[in-house]
Amino acid sequence: MRALIIDKFEICRSGFKSILESNFENAIVCEAGTIEEALSCMDDHGSDIVILTVEERIDATDPAFLRLRKFASDTPIVVVGNAVNRELVLDTFRHNIRGFLDRSNNKAIVIAAIKLILAGGKYFPPEVHSMIGGTSIQGINEVNQLVENSGRLTSRQREVLRAVSEGKSNKMIAEDLGISAGTVKVHISNLMKDLQAKNRTQAVSIANNLKIL
Repeated sequence: MRALIIDKFEICRSGFKSILESNFENAIVCEAGTIEEALSCMDDHGSDIVILTVEERIDATDPAFLRLRKFASDTPIVVVGNAVNRELVLDTFRHNIRGFLDRSNNKAIVIAAIKLILAGGKYFPPEVHSMIGGTSIQGINEVNQLVENSGRLTSRQREVLRAVSEGKSNKMIAEDLGISAGTVKVHISNLMKDLQAKNRTQAVSIANNLKIL
């Protein structure tokens, strides 16, 4: 197994390297402090998995990140970060990252997650699902679909959702937007379906978590 670890801190890279070399047979680990250094390492050795530490957000416009994605198009990327950073977590879904490891994860979780990802699966910690918005979300596929659906909401749906978040009734929303109460009801029904919400309150909660209000 060939792994590439990208982290600006040597002590963090050494920790991951030790875990991989101790628990994966014939592990070859390349370390890099930056994505630019990592690209050179991949050019020389290739990689079966990339472990990338991200502090704040994934910058999809960063030329180095774009080159990494292109160069490692068939290689799973695992992001290491803070699971309470909602924006970073959502970035991993938007950019089809194969896994997310929280900085607080213990060694056993890290090993199990990497084995799962190398076998073609995905790993995201349980708290990620509750962060997105509630009990209706059961697994990673549903979370991915939720993020995708939220990006397709129309401007009218967002107007209705914003009005719902303000506690307005269907009749009030209809009057404000100049549409019928029946149309408002249809919009709300579609919103709850797209956001996988059981009711109006949960739809607003999910929308707030996804930063779409």
